Amino acid sequence: MLITFRKTIIACFIIVPTLVLLFSFQKPEQKGDGPIEIGTGRIDITPEYPVRLTGYGNRTNVYDSVEQKLWGKVLVLDQKGKQPMIWLTLDLVGFPVFFADELFARLAPKIGLKDRAQLVISATHTHNGPETGVLLNIFGSTLPPNQLADVRIYRDNLLNKLEKLVVDAYKSKAAGKLSWAIGNATFAMNRRVLENGKWKDFGETPDGPVDNNLPVLRATDLQGKTIALLLNYACHGTTLVPEHNFVHGDWMGAAQQMLEEKYPGANAMVALGCAGDANPTPRGEFKHVSQHAVMIANEISALMSANKFIALNSIPVGKMKKVELTFLHVPDAKEFAAQSKLDAAPGLYARNSLEILARGGSISNTMSYPIYVWSFGNQLAIVFLGGEVVVDYSLRIKREFSKNKMWVNAYSNDVSTYIASKRLFAEGGYEVDGSMPYYNHPSRLTEDTEERVMKTIHELMPKEFLK
Repeated sequence: MLITFRKTIIACFIIVPTLVLLFSFQKPEQKGDGPIEIGTGRIDITPEYPVRLTGYGNRTNVYDSVEQKLWGKVLVLDQKGKQPMIWLTLDLVGFPVFFADELFARLAPKIGLKDRAQLVISATHTHNGPETGVLLNIFGSTLPPNQLADVRIYRDNLLNKLEKLVVDAYKSKAAGKLSWAIGNATFAMNRRVLENGKWKDFGETPDGPVDNNLPVLRATDLQGKTIALLLNYACHGTTLVPEHNFVHGDWMGAAQQMLEEKYPGANAMVALGCAGDANPTPRGEFKHVSQHAVMIANEISALMSANKFIALNSIPVGKMKKVELTFLHVPDAKEFAAQSKLDAAPGLYARNSLEILARGGSISNTMSYPIYVWSFGNQLAIVFLGGEVVVDYSLRIKREFSKNKMWVNAYSNDVSTYIASKRLFAEGGYEVDGSMPYYNHPSRLTEDTEERVMKTIHELMPKEFLK
């Protein structure tokens, strides 16, 4: 009897710690342990005085007027047992990676961010906003000192504004609900046209590849009132053209405004999809901006009226990785000297590179490219890609993973250059070659770019989303 009792005691001492250890490892971190808390807000990021607008190289003066304000907007998601997640959208053509990293460094101690994947920033890519330091070569010559100073002053002020915006939204977060749906829009058209054996920079190809998906993330309070709508569509912010030398958010800004008027109290946000080779059609007239925005707003209203939204049970878990992409060729000093005689951006890039070489510096043959994946349990995965990504990436991601659970953003976390696909590398043209000096790069990327990017996405994507 004594022996049996001792055996029981020994067994208890073995089993109990084992169970404690087992359950500690099985805590459902992915699921979250409480209600979802949501914070949102916006801040005016319109330049406070006239500056040069970016996106088109043939504008020569500061802007004429402000026809629509530009906004920075935020969605904060938090849940007990998980790390808070922050998504910012900016009505800008883009921003450099060091800007995004600096904002993360500022926010980390203030709201407890630990992982770089907790903060994503997406640009709407309007071509009627100020330069932030990503496309300085687009002006074709070095800007005057006061205009160069404007770029730095605007960017520093923007950092201060966004830091406050996120901290305030985090402090004001309250219990709410998340859901999402996929709609459809059709005004994007592939812009690559073959003429006389060469790829024309900007045309219209009605049968060219596009991604017409319109995913929407909806945040509500516990009573069901919409407090935020975040949408994605793969179409350039180029409805307005160079002659429209005024500040405006293009179709993205107009869609936000329409949705906020339709749903008072809601914060409408736009993140662009893989729109690198897609332009809005029609374009070129101011009335076309409203035409496209109406399509977006009506589709989202139809989704809401038909109750098409699927509830999300938890906030996302984020992963990120940087992959090194390689440039095909870096010219030497003699090549740069020859190229320096070229007009506009190619000549300016060559002259700037020669000065770097003369000072003992070097031109890198690689660029670091950020890729993020946010996964909402097994319900939804959002991919964030940097730069101007062409549509082939979005279409391929939706082929290789669960299409109906996939959302793909470009122009996120670093707007560094065009990211061409295997199809485009074979064809050449602006997105492959012509755009590179505008983004301060020596040549096209190598043809293994698509495979490197896709390999990294597969490494980051939870296995639940594999087909």
